[in-house]
Amino acid sequence: MREPRPGLPWSGRRDLRRAEYGSWMSSRAWLHHREGWRDRWAASHGAEPVCQICGGPWDLRHSDLHHRSYARLGHELDSDVVPLCRPCHRRLHRVLESSPVWLWLGRAQATDVIVARLRSRRKGGHG
Repeated sequence: MREPRPGLPWSGRRDLRRAEYGSWMSSRAWLHHREGWRDRWAASHGAEPVCQICGGPWDLRHSDLHHRSYARLGHELDSDVVPLCRPCHRRLHRVLESSPVWLWLGRAQATDVIVARLRSRRKGGHG
């Protein structure tokens, strides 16, 4: 879990949300949710999940589900998360946290745009 940027302390509300997030992400319930998500993905796509940026394999042990939204934290819809390998997840966060402009778009839209741009760059496109 990332710390606030130097010189920009978090509000009490933000601290509370981060504590809720940390508690959820380290819970057995989140692990079960991830397993269910993977099973639903495989059933609906006819294949195991892949990283949505690089297309590499996604697995429960070495990969992440990036939250497009925290609105339903603890009750996420499948569309609230995006499967990413850890290197691509770190890459997405570097971009997302590089400018407040991304936050002005909203987390879900910013995530979608960044994923599309990073995917395009991986495929040799311009983005």
